[in-house]
This record gives sequence, C-alpha cells and structure tokens, in this order.
Amino acid sequence: MYNKFFAAILLISSVLLASCSPKVPFTQSVRDQNKLSLAELQKIQFYTSGPIVLNKGTTAEKTKTTEDGKLVIKSGKSIQQVVIKAKTPGAVDQVVDVNSLKVAFEDGSEKSFVFSSQSDRSGFYRIVPASHDGNNFKINYSGESYNLVEGSEGAILLFKMKSLKVLKVVEKVAKGKKVN
Repeated sequence: MYNKFFAAILLISSVLLASCSPKVPFTQSVRDQNKLSLAELQKIQFYTSGPIVLNKGTTAEKTKTTEDGKLVIKSGKSIQQVVIKAKTPGAVDQVVDVNSLKVAFEDGSEKSFVFSSQSDRSGFYRIVPASHDGNNFKINYSGESYNLVEGSEGAILLFKMKSLKVLKVVEKVAKGKKVN
C-alpha cells in the first residue's frame, strides 16, 4: 500500500515538474552533444529571447502647390514594420550548416531568419543579419530588405528542455524464515 502511494505521488510530481519546463538558450553544445538531425530539430519548439523588430521606410516625393496665396510643400514617409514579440514560437525551416539554422515565426515564403552560433563565444544561436550598410543591419524578409532595429540583433533562440532520470526499482518481498 505504502509503495503504491509513494509511486503515485512520484508520478504526479514528475508530471507537474515536466509540464513547467523553463525556456533555456539553445546552444551549439546542446546541438552537438545530442547529435540533433534535421528531423529532430524540426520537432523542437523554439522561441525568441527578445523582440525582433524590422523596419522599412520609403520617402514620398515632395509635392508643391499653392493654396490661398501660400506655397504648400507636402512630403511624407511611410514605414512598414514587422514585429516578432519575445517568446514567440518558431520552427526550423532549414539547417544551413553545422552552426546555423533558418527559423520561421510565421507561415509564408521567405519569412525565416538565420540564427547562428558561429560568432558567439557562449555558443548561443543569435539572429544573423544578411548584410550591413554602415549604420543598419539588413534582414531579408518576405522578399524585401528591412533594417534590423537596434536591440533585435541580440535575440537568441530559446527552447524547452526536460531531463528525466529514470529510476527502476525491482522489489522482492521476503517471505520470512521460520525456525526448524
């Protein structure tokens, strides 16, 4: 009776602990130690550590007119912004190489980002800009070039990992020994 009660408590507590797995950084050592294949990587739910913000702006032509005896000059700017909030779930689209993955946070063509551990001493998978034009880091997204907003280049991949230690108990109940 005691053993069944203890086993039930152990099972319930392990299920509760497993369901609350914290998000931890995905690192190159995790990938290497577990020899993760493309199929295995595609089954892992990834998350962003922080927001990823992309901006693309266009300046409209200046127009000039006269209204009520005044010269009116109109100019404008249009900004398109893509925001991926912190902890947004993502999935691996492609393995680029042994240090890089393409991860998408929404469906659609060319909507994935390259994350790589190659330039990170800690082995974290950080977002990798496609190019750099002096002041701006560029990201290709949905077939267009966007600026990676400051702070976004620090985003790393997170994932949930649980480590289960299995304890197998073989129980033998002694029948006792009587005196002859």
